[in-house]
Amino acid sequence: MPWGKGRYERAAAELAPVAKEVVARAALAPGDRVLDLGCGTGNVALLAARAGAVVTGVDPAERLVEVARERVPGASFVVGFAEDLPFADAAFDVVISVFGVIFAGDAKAALAELVRVLRPGGRALVTAWLPEGPLRRMIGIRGRAVAAATGEQPPKRFAWQDRDALGDAAARLGARVSFEDAEATFTAESPEAYLAGWREHPMEVAARPALERAGLLEAVEAEVLVALRQDNEDPAAFRATSRYRIATIEPGARTPP
Repeated sequence: MPWGKGRYERAAAELAPVAKEVVARAALAPGDRVLDLGCGTGNVALLAARAGAVVTGVDPAERLVEVARERVPGASFVVGFAEDLPFADAAFDVVISVFGVIFAGDAKAALAELVRVLRPGGRALVTAWLPEGPLRRMIGIRGRAVAAATGEQPPKRFAWQDRDALGDAAARLGARVSFEDAEATFTAESPEAYLAGWREHPMEVAARPALERAGLLEAVEAEVLVALRQDNEDPAAFRATSRYRIATIEPGARTPP
């Protein structure tokens, strides 16, 4: 996914309350070495730095890394991939990934890297959307349309939100996982205004050329708008709520080589 395209900054601003919630649950202490994995524009890094942590951020999108550097000048940021983190074993006390690592192309490798860079006794907090609600419906509409336009099915992603799937994968790495659920709220002046902002999201920017070539763009946006109106919780404006899951991953003791 070309996350540097479009304007992810808008989506990042919407997700700032999630970062606040997760960082609070991480209970950071001054001096903690924290990795913001899939840092985007640096929401987590900013809050962790304010808590006195020593912060590093990593993201594959160079443009977003530059934005994060400007927002959090006291932190260190690098361009890199979750499947091959450029850090030593046990380099961090805490890893936080707010809707970041879940987009890794190779989830097995990304989870192994996440556990590798944590010190024994450390913890990682990872958020993933639950497969329900307005956000899921929007993404599903777009995904089905892109598949119809290109004749290609999207790659099947690892279910980071699934308790059994993530628990089993972590156990194979000697780690254990606990789960908590929370909610994120999305607002705008109207469903139409929310759709207009969504057009700037990297997912939409990436999908648009294929939909335009297939002559499906107008129909897809009309279907999305219907879904937004159905999910709207505020008749005078727009408000929709999506639930997400926070997985806390704790590595076990390392086996000496």
